[in-house]
Amino acid sequence: MNESIYNLIPREYEEPEKMPMYRSRPVTREIPNSTFGCHGSTRILGCGVVEKKNGALFGNPKPEYGLTSTRNHEKEKFRESFNGYRSRYNDPGRRTGVPSKEDKPIYGLRSNKNYITANAVECILKVPKKTTEATANYMDKEDFGRIPEYLTHVKEEIQRENAMIERYIKEQTGRVDVKPIHYNEMDERERQDLVNTLKQKWASINKEYQKITHLVITDNAARAMRKTRFEEELDGLERDIKKLSRGTVLVTDD
Repeated sequence: MNESIYNLIPREYEEPEKMPMYRSRPVTREIPNSTFGCHGSTRILGCGVVEKKNGALFGNPKPEYGLTSTRNHEKEKFRESFNGYRSRYNDPGRRTGVPSKEDKPIYGLRSNKNYITANAVECILKVPKKTTEATANYMDKEDFGRIPEYLTHVKEEIQRENAMIERYIKEQTGRVDVKPIHYNEMDERERQDLVNTLKQKWASINKEYQKITHLVITDNAARAMRKTRFEEELDGLERDIKKLSRGTVLVTDD
């Protein structure tokens, strides 16, 4: 068993033995004799080495025929052309140098000029530019004040489109064109005869109505319906008489 009384006795600490440090071995690879990746400042792994030889120039190594003499000749030619450009445009020379940090700027420069007033005076005194082109007077044209011909064609086209759209809607909805109603004015003598006839009819109905008007509560259904019918006929006759008594009456042809 793991439990024992001897385990309670304190023991001295023993430092564990350290293992030797691991060190990687350098990888040695043979670089092939190739010129791939030799140009530029960045060299990749496996690129070759270009050996530079003194005096190994293309062509004759003499300075008067070599690359060095050609470049110097081009520089001299450019310098001469630049000096000619400066003298042509009266260039005073090189620009002034940048002020140093010890130079103090100029303070306190002020101007009493009123730029608003000066601008207004300048605009007032300014001479307008002379225009050589003559402006056209459209009031002298032959068709001045007339409706342009193209507007007439446009209105006709719009009317045709509206008629076509309305005809299409009627065909889809099945709507039939209704003829306009024509009204004629009733003769004054005919109107008076009609009013008198309605009044006589109202008097005869009212005479029959007065016989049963005192019956407020009745158990006879037929008598109650008769009373209600008399009241409705009297109200309708009164409305018709009132309309015909206003004056002019319009009637339809039907």
